[in-house]
Amino acid sequence: MEYFGGENTTVVALATPAGEGGLAAVRVSGPEAFAVAAKVFVADGFGINPEPRRAVYGILQWPIDGLSAANKAGCPIDQALVLPFKGPHSYTGEDTVEFFCHGGRVVAQSVVSACRMAGAEPAVAGEFTRRAFLNGKLSLGQAEAVADLIHAESEHSARAAVRQLLGGLDDQLREIEKPLLDILSHIEGSLEFVDEEEITVPHDEVLRVLGEGVARLDRLVEMAPAGRLLRDGIHVVLAGSPNVGKSSLFNALLEDDRAIVDGEAGTTRDVISGRRHRAGSVFVLHDTAGLRDDPGRVEEMGIKRTWRQVAEADIVLSLNVAGEETPTISHDGGAPVISVYTKSDLSPGFVAPAGAVLISSTTGDGVDELWRVVDAAVAGFQLEEAISLGVVLNERHLHKLSLCRGDLERLRHEVDLNAPGDEIVGSLLSSILSGLGEVSGRVFTEHLLENIFQRFCVGK
Repeated sequence: MEYFGGENTTVVALATPAGEGGLAAVRVSGPEAFAVAAKVFVADGFGINPEPRRAVYGILQWPIDGLSAANKAGCPIDQALVLPFKGPHSYTGEDTVEFFCHGGRVVAQSVVSACRMAGAEPAVAGEFTRRAFLNGKLSLGQAEAVADLIHAESEHSARAAVRQLLGGLDDQLREIEKPLLDILSHIEGSLEFVDEEEITVPHDEVLRVLGEGVARLDRLVEMAPAGRLLRDGIHVVLAGSPNVGKSSLFNALLEDDRAIVDGEAGTTRDVISGRRHRAGSVFVLHDTAGLRDDPGRVEEMGIKRTWRQVAEADIVLSLNVAGEETPTISHDGGAPVISVYTKSDLSPGFVAPAGAVLISSTTGDGVDELWRVVDAAVAGFQLEEAISLGVVLNERHLHKLSLCRGDLERLRHEVDLNAPGDEIVGSLLSSILSGLGEVSGRVFTEHLLENIFQRFCVGK
């Protein structure tokens, strides 16, 4: 992935979505941002050293030097407001100018083209946020939170992303790192004064700090599923035998007629999915093929897909017809299984077993109760804790934190059994802290940054 970034490059991009709208924003960032702005913006008192953070009204135009004499009469592009920021007091930490012009593809793209004609390079995906990270304005976790906030589909995911953007994950990492850094500094001090025995770090103190570090990492890693659910939604799979009412309940939960409902067995032969925004979260519902013995060839393919969905589910709704003996879904995926007895309107005297939910998709009876049971299952996923702490772990975080946790536990075990010298302990502890630094971005590689910022859109 190519970046134009660097101290000597000034970049420009549209910072709002392309298309019609009341306003569009174009951002220019880099050492020549003010000079570029001076070439394309005309207003009283606005030059190459504008007053920072003061919005100015004027005319956007094509830079005269970049046009032929025949085109100079058509220089104006739009009326606009311009807001300059002097580095490091800007989003990127560099000199930055933001143009606010009328929305529309032609106007906004003309502003970008005029800035390029004036000397700016086109920014690539995530370049502004990448520069903010490299200039110390954001940690890597905060930069990832920017992308999470942009892509948020629910109130909960947006709240969690904002809290992580405000430093929630960084605070948790600092709580883990500080005691380990203190021990490391004491160890390094003891190595400087090897003849003074009293400077050696007490064995019990090292064990205590390492043990607390493992426990803190365990608590952080336990919140990884919450991060996925906040980011991707809560996947709820409806499963059961043919004609137990899966498609009818699917439509009732979605409040939309998405799935075909028919009395013929095997009507649903593939997975049908729909998204429902509810109670601040996104629920991804999956209607599946009926599970039965001796299916036809095509139906068997659908059943295999059903079991795959069940294995990957966050919550499984195991459907049975009220008053009928049908098999209950069981699986090894670890997701909560909620027993649901359907078609209660056809069996008015039926009493559902304890813990099960009795519903009728036709009358709507029991649907609200089913949502309450689903909400109770969701409460066990630690979403509120992740939101309050501002910790939205992704696969990169989880992988690195798990590695560090394993290394820290092995070091604790080694110190406990074999009491290795301070030099060995210090070397291993330094390596673990370096791994934790990769989560926050204190330690990073170019390859790591490319993988992270390719998720961003151009203009952010």
